[in-house]
Amino acid sequence: MKIIVTGATGFVGRAVVNAALERGHTVIAVGGSRTPDQRGVSASHAMDLRETAALERLILDEFPGAIVNCAAVATIAGCDADPALAERLNVALPRHLAMLANHLGSRFVHLSTDMVFDGDKGRYEHTDKPLPLHLYGQTKLLGEREVLKFGKTHAVVLRTTPVSGNSPTGDKGLHERLLREWAAGKVTPLFTEEIRQPVEVTNLADCVIELCERDNLSGVYHWAGEDALSRHEIGVRICEKLGLNPADHIRAVTYADAPGMGRRPRDLSFILHPLQGKLRTRVQSFDTILDAMSVPADLTAWYAAATGRSVVRRLVKGVDF
Repeated sequence: MKIIVTGATGFVGRAVVNAALERGHTVIAVGGSRTPDQRGVSASHAMDLRETAALERLILDEFPGAIVNCAAVATIAGCDADPALAERLNVALPRHLAMLANHLGSRFVHLSTDMVFDGDKGRYEHTDKPLPLHLYGQTKLLGEREVLKFGKTHAVVLRTTPVSGNSPTGDKGLHERLLREWAAGKVTPLFTEEIRQPVEVTNLADCVIELCERDNLSGVYHWAGEDALSRHEIGVRICEKLGLNPADHIRAVTYADAPGMGRRPRDLSFILHPLQGKLRTRVQSFDTILDAMSVPADLTAWYAAATGRSVVRRLVKGVDF
């Protein structure tokens, strides 16, 4: 199958490209300001995804069997800083891609977020009513609705959660961001009240590509890791796995300690049925996710000094091979 991946230079986008290549698909990788540099792709393009004319020409010329949209303004701060850009990338872009996919009869998989919910309930099913608390969640919800409206039976909206894993740049995964703070001598405040359900990036990518291959699945689905944990629990378990003392690097905080942050979601955990029972890709435990974590190359000296452990660098897919 020929698959076009937008947002291919991002953390998830790169993993999706790798997963598609591993399964024998032909991949056209599309980045924003940067041209994707992954080995094995059929073609790589950089284009301003706010202006869809060039992307439309590419899609119509290539006539893909599937389109995967990983492009987004993917943070609360980013959306608040530039609402117009958030609307273009989080709402208008998925709408246009869904229309093109439907026109071509192509599969379309669009990535969304757990933050379309307010966090009051927890264990959200894919049929639960979304109620976002901020602009990021609002634009992602609007994007979902556009995809389902214009993508019709060819489209899947896949809501997912904080993404773990090892990134080529060493600063995208959950543990990588924490390690950089700790290496800089910071003690990280982590909320005891915010419950999330981390997913490992290659597992998420495998799920996405399997959805491209399964033309009998459409609509909204949830995908995450197996375990729902507080931000604080996540940090503690990362410390313990890597041989670091949590007391030296993490400070437990509550929402009452950060009154200026506004209302925050408490429990964004997912129920993964029915998708969990329909795919060959398996949901992973957090222990499995921890086992895959490695120390970024530029932090190995700090890590060895802090723990007394030597580091054997793991090869990174899409970079080393």
